[in-house]
Amino acid sequence: MELVKDAQIAKAIILSPDFETYSMANRYRELSRRTEMDFSAAVKLLEHLPVFIGGENHQRIRKVMAKQISRTKESQLAAVHQSLGDLFQHCFRPAAKIDLVADFAQPLWRSVSASIVPRDDKILDLVDEIPGLFSPILSIRERAKINEKIAAFLQSNFGAEDEDERLILLCLASLGARPFVGTLSLSLYEIFRSHPNLPMCEMSWPEAFPSSSLTYVDRMCQATTDYTDLKLETGDRVRCVTQSPSYSVDENRRALFGFGVHTCLGKSISERVWSLVTHRLSKSDLRGECVGIEMSPHDDPFKMPIKIEIRLH
Repeated sequence: MELVKDAQIAKAIILSPDFETYSMANRYRELSRRTEMDFSAAVKLLEHLPVFIGGENHQRIRKVMAKQISRTKESQLAAVHQSLGDLFQHCFRPAAKIDLVADFAQPLWRSVSASIVPRDDKILDLVDEIPGLFSPILSIRERAKINEKIAAFLQSNFGAEDEDERLILLCLASLGARPFVGTLSLSLYEIFRSHPNLPMCEMSWPEAFPSSSLTYVDRMCQATTDYTDLKLETGDRVRCVTQSPSYSVDENRRALFGFGVHTCLGKSISERVWSLVTHRLSKSDLRGECVGIEMSPHDDPFKMPIKIEIRLH
């Protein structure tokens, strides 16, 4: 696997027709053959996740997802406003200790995803678990458990009568689970860490997320090609770093939601949530003290925090 750590070259590869998306569904087909275990439900789901597919199927699924986002836009925003009101009332108090992941970012995402898929705790739990399928270190047993839950979801009639539509709804809700939660909590942590002992009303709140939980994307080379000193052959896997401390602020910001046909479908709601969160925090005279951060070992492709604790004063 080739690693690309130049922002401009990474963008060019992502946008180039000489490269296609990395098929996670094929990896699970290989896993099924190797273990003789049934991962057919996971394969079906992964064939509906736009980040891992291309061509006409990618276009079809994104159109359906875009329509669902448009249809539920108002309910998503209403849920965010309600959730933010509750969270600020119950969490942001003097002497309180908050886990920015479990106490703040995850409830916010659940309020959004519950506007996309039916409000059912088992489905929302599954939405949170699906990104684990992408991790290279997740055990076979855990992969099988997630596959079983997807199969059970497909046999239900939640959300839609048609299996294809149910898969698209589940994928749509799952797409934002880790990018949203990880990016929001890491961004808040970075701001609190860089403003020690300063009241929130005196902090500098950026217009865009300063951190991202998704730092790279993989592409498969489809033809022998040459990008500066990088010589690639058909079938080569290329890891394009999209977020890096070595990149400029503008380069990281431009890549935050992806490029071209793979631009994040949740860009609009994510930006809206960030604006609402920072507006509320910027009015508070509380100070946030960073207590600790614990990162997940399952960091492929997400740099995901398990816990980020702050104490308010």
